[in-house]
Parts: sequence; structure tokens; C-alpha cells
Amino acid sequence: MGTVALTTAIACGGSGNPVAPSQSPLPVASESANFRYHYAAGDAVDATWQEAYHLWATATLGVQVPQKIEYNKYRSRQEMGDHTGNYNTNGFADPARFEIHTLFSTDNHEIVHIYTSLFGRPSDFFNEGIAVAMQTDPPAGNFDAFFNGQQVHQACRLYLQFGTLVVPLDRAIQTDTFRAITDQVLSYREAGSFVRFLIDRYGMTEVREFFRISSRGDDTGTIRQRFNSAFGVSFDAAESAWMTMLKSP
Repeated sequence: MGTVALTTAIACGGSGNPVAPSQSPLPVASESANFRYHYAAGDAVDATWQEAYHLWATATLGVQVPQKIEYNKYRSRQEMGDHTGNYNTNGFADPARFEIHTLFSTDNHEIVHIYTSLFGRPSDFFNEGIAVAMQTDPPAGNFDAFFNGQQVHQACRLYLQFGTLVVPLDRAIQTDTFRAITDQVLSYREAGSFVRFLIDRYGMTEVREFFRISSRGDDTGTIRQRFNSAFGVSFDAAESAWMTMLKSP
């Protein structure tokens, strides 16, 4: 499986208080068909895996990326912070610049933010949810979504069993309420599980439409209205179906 699917445990997006970088951007060290890779001497990326993931993900999402993506790979948070001003993160994406910044030699999370930005930007619950839902390993033939080493549906079944799942989802689907959940591993797994369920149950076309008509600052009522418009079912019905799936063996 791609490294990020196993190790990401901190919310992407950079630290809450970025500072001015103390060092210039990393140089271009290598290129592949769809990426320019920036990293320091002695470091490396797995371009073969990344290209294979790119082909699968862009086909699955139905997008064409209009330019090469700048893949910035760092050896530590300190190095990332020195070059970007963002220290307290394992990775973040800058879709407007077609850039990702990551600690990992392969990436199946931050890169998804570049792809999905081409068709929309909903609240962080759904935006992070689709990135987690796409944390798969296509070159190995593994299409289950993993976050921090655990398959997301299985993780949520355990959260439900122990009473820690954040439900009803009205408590989590706005950007501010999603970010207020202190256990970020739980919140990302939960968002990933729900969005993976939406993709599998209703289809990527409906997910894309929801992204297209949504915005990051939507309140709960607006999210519900736009969800119904895009999926043709109520949010409550979809949540109920997701919960039924989690309760099944």
C-alpha cells in the first residue's frame, strides 16, 4: 500500500499558523509523465507507483489534469517547515498551484485534493473524506480505503461499537464542526468511510455533482439541500444506509 495510507495521522492543510519560509523551494530533482518531483540530494520518490496511482485516480474521478503536478517531498516536518512555513503537518496540497507537499515517497491523499479541486470544493468533512476514500493501492490491486493503517469501514465499526463515532453526522459535516473534533484520526476515518460509502452506493457522478454545487463554508441546512439535489435522496436516508452497512458483519 502507498505510504501515506499507512502513516497519515495529522490533518492535512498545513499548520494553523504558518510562518515565512526560511529556505527557498526545493529544486526539481526528477520528472515523470505527470509530475515534477522536488526533493533534496539523497532523498527519493517512487515515481512508478505515483504514476500508476495517478492513472487510476484520474480515471476513477473522471478528471484530466491540465499540467504537471509539483510533488514536493521532504525528509522531516522541520525540513517542510523551513521550505514552506508549515511545520505541524505530514502534508498539504495547494490546488491553485498544482502543488503537494508531503513527507512520503508516495502520496494517495494530498494528490486527491488536486484532482477533486477540478470539479468542486465542499466542506472539509467531504473534502477530506474523498481524499481518505481514495487512499488505496491500485498497483497492488488493493482498492480498500485505509487511513493510519486501518480500513476505514472496519475502524468505524469499532468506533460505533465503543460509542465514539460522531453521530448523527450533523455534528460533523460543517467545516468548523469537522475541524473541532479533537481526534483527527477518528474524524478522517469517519469522513472517509461515509464518502467511500457514497461513492460505492450512489456513484462518482453524484459525488462530483455534490462537490460542484457545494462550497467550503456551507452550513448544515445548505449541505442537506445540496446533498438531496445531487444524490436524489435525503441526507438522513444516506446516513441511515451507511449506519446499516457499518452494523452489518
